Amino acid sequence: MPQTVFSLLGVLLTVGVVLFLAYWCTKLIAKRGLPGWPQPGSPAGEMRLLWQQNVGKGERLVLLQVHGRCLLLGVTAGGITLLDELGKEEAAQWLQKPPDQPQAPSFAQVLRSNFGKKK
Repeated sequence: MPQTVFSLLGVLLTVGVVLFLAYWCTKLIAKRGLPGWPQPGSPAGEMRLLWQQNVGKGERLVLLQVHGRCLLLGVTAGGITLLDELGKEEAAQWLQKPPDQPQAPSFAQVLRSNFGKKK
């Protein structure tokens, strides 16, 4: 009987240690990042989608801001092609902050508004 209790305590202790290490590793990765990946919060790793337009089945044009440069890319199922790099004057209109647009309601707001309704 005592051996069973000790085995159970050992298993619980092992599970607790594994959970603690998993928590600690995720905190460490969130703080420092992974090797070869952009550091969290660093502007050097920033990539922002400015615009995209579908032009065919599985084909689209994409305008990205990467490291302060604006790149026009063609995206297909076969790959990604750099079509053009916008100059500072051309990129200025895309980099301006867009006018205030109404925000879509959050999931919680939609859920609250529809929770009591019966169909």
